[in-house]
Amino acid sequence: MTVRTLKAAATAAIFAFCVTELARASEGNEMAPVADALTPVKTMRLGSLAGYYLAARHAGFSKDLSAAAGYYASALARDPDNTELLDRSVLMNVAAGDIEKAARLAERLLELEPNDQVALLATIAVALRGQEVDSALESISTLEDTGGQLQLLMGGLMRAWTMAMDGRAARAVNLLDDLEGPSWFDAFTNLHAGLVADHAGLNQIAEERLSRAMERDPGAIRVVDAYARALARSGKTDRAIAVLDRFDESIGGGDSSYTESVRQEIASGEVNPQITDPRAGVAEALYGIGSAMGREGSDTFAASLLQLSLFLAPGAYYPSMGLGQVLEAMRQHEAAIEVYRAIPGSPHERRAARVQEALNLNILERHDEAIAVLANLVEENPDDIATAIALGNVYRSRERFAQAEAVYSDVIERMGAVPDAYWTLYYYRGISRERESKWSGAEADFRQALELQPEQPLVLNYLGYSLIDRGENLDEALDMVRQAVEQRPQDGYIVDSLGWAYYRLGRYEDAVRELERAVRLRPNDPVINDHLGDAYWQVGRKLEAMFQWSHARDMEPEPKDLEKILVKLEKGLVEPVVPVVSQDDSEPAGDADEVKAQ
Repeated sequence: MTVRTLKAAATAAIFAFCVTELARASEGNEMAPVADALTPVKTMRLGSLAGYYLAARHAGFSKDLSAAAGYYASALARDPDNTELLDRSVLMNVAAGDIEKAARLAERLLELEPNDQVALLATIAVALRGQEVDSALESISTLEDTGGQLQLLMGGLMRAWTMAMDGRAARAVNLLDDLEGPSWFDAFTNLHAGLVADHAGLNQIAEERLSRAMERDPGAIRVVDAYARALARSGKTDRAIAVLDRFDESIGGGDSSYTESVRQEIASGEVNPQITDPRAGVAEALYGIGSAMGREGSDTFAASLLQLSLFLAPGAYYPSMGLGQVLEAMRQHEAAIEVYRAIPGSPHERRAARVQEALNLNILERHDEAIAVLANLVEENPDDIATAIALGNVYRSRERFAQAEAVYSDVIERMGAVPDAYWTLYYYRGISRERESKWSGAEADFRQALELQPEQPLVLNYLGYSLIDRGENLDEALDMVRQAVEQRPQDGYIVDSLGWAYYRLGRYEDAVRELERAVRLRPNDPVINDHLGDAYWQVGRKLEAMFQWSHARDMEPEPKDLEKILVKLEKGLVEPVVPVVSQDDSEPAGDADEVKAQ
């Protein structure tokens, strides 16, 4: 029987057992709801294997990694030789950050399933942390032999750094140069060949490999930092500073806070390589792959790689920030806050972590705490543009538009000439002013944002629709919204804007066409469904209109929108809709004959 078949059989057996237990729990209660089976703590004793197993699965589905690890451990204590439970326990303990416990479980799992990827990674990390080179290399060989591309890459990177730990840096560079795989391997192999060489003092090789990494990914701060360090360590200080300057300029107006650390070292004349310990090199590799996996949506595995990275490089800034972002994606905002609060590092790094903490507090609706954190950071350093913008955004998200406008205005004044990369400052201030009924200032801001970022779809959409709603510059406005849709045809919100613009212009058939497309793109948005209902009503499709309004009602719309929807469900569209006309024209916008015919 194959490992896959064994796993399937084990899972099936557990489910069968759970069904039996659930049946027993429901005896004497014929009306026991099936839905309760999905919430094990309601239906089962947690002292049973089935109870713990279902609780673990529930926690796993909810992305509560610590709870899942605990429940799997309890289930495993009642069935210690179950391969499926061992597998899930190892994964969840690694993802939750308990690497030592995961490694102990991994020893048992690898006896039953020698090629388990996460179990191998846990044992490799523990061996490397203890500088047990031979043991680590043995497990790395097993990982590489599993045949997957990702396993081959991870194994190659970890093997290279383990060889560097053993004083074989030149051979490690050759190994990475010869590592065959798809083209995206190069992003990792060039970077780590350069890092290994720089760590070993092989300056020319380090510069060459890191130069290749820069060509491939010039916007990656870790690549920029490593290349600048290699140049400076080769005595090419001016070139190193130029690399840093270009990067800072590319991210917006020469903000050097991202490259502050290496600049200080260059100024002191004592420049360290980015990686000063081979174990930190393995941590960097795991961080790079984990971050990439997180962007692809593999959140639990990404969290596992980032936790392993932090196990080898405790408190490291980039893996910590990466883990926090993965936890955010999993909607584990409390856990993300804990990670951000634990980050040490430079003042810039601590500030960046506190900003992320505040943004997560805001998501948890702890708005006053979020604003207090950001306001204190801005007070400490008013020139920290990114933090000030974050404060303005939180005010705006809470509809405190006057305070948001004041923050954005202060940032614009401090910056003087606002770089193109900061077009959002004018866009955000324009939104705040528009919501405060300061239209002339809002329009000026939107047009200034377009000066900095021509054809920006978000700005075109907002400005175009606002002009249509006001009956101003209608030809230009409709063209703006159409351009926005052309650039983002899969954005349901922007397509909705075009449909609603047609509706406001009295072009109801066009409105139906675009709003139907918007609903297909965003089927669960109450506003878009409500808009489509209105458009259906105007073209005589009243039964379909009632269906859309009912659908919108059931999607938890804003209270003010719900009130209007309920009136429409009771009475239909009783108020006449007057198509928008230009303020300089008494005729409806668009084709006058077409509008009149409708």
